[in-house]
Amino acid sequence: MMDVKFLNKYNEVALDNFVAVVKQNILFQAQLATLTEQVQRIPDLEKQVAEMDELKEKMDYLKEDNLTLAKELNSKISFIEEASKTDADRFRLQTAVNNQMRENESLKDITIGLQNKLKEQTEYIVKLEDMLPKTAKKKLGILNTDLQEQEKTEELSQEEGEKFDDVKLNNMSTGGTF
Repeated sequence: MMDVKFLNKYNEVALDNFVAVVKQNILFQAQLATLTEQVQRIPDLEKQVAEMDELKEKMDYLKEDNLTLAKELNSKISFIEEASKTDADRFRLQTAVNNQMRENESLKDITIGLQNKLKEQTEYIVKLEDMLPKTAKKKLGILNTDLQEQEKTEELSQEEGEKFDDVKLNNMSTGGTF
């Protein structure tokens, strides 16, 4: 009977060992299958890593390009600001020139008015001199030739436009003796 008990125990131990070996075998086979799957995924993972590296390079290039464009934009903005300042200066200067031209035109009109007034007064003086008796003319030293010279001077001044010379009476006596 001992043999039967021994055989039973032997069979139990063998069965337990067999179960343990089968369990280990199944575990190793599962690990092997998992590792095989992971090995098959390695090329895909390497592709993904290569794609990530390319994307990183593209991002670095785009960052550099972005910085370059930002610098270019800042330089153009400063150029535009300078141009607007220049336009403002140009506008200010043009306004000053226009104001000066208007002032010059008004001064020119005033000058022409004064020249006309001077001409009228000169004509009035000539009329007054014509009304003087001959003795008073001789006393003042006004002769007919002086009147002709005076008319020539007036004609020349009208031809020259703004260059109007004052008409002078020639041969004026300085208060001589009798």
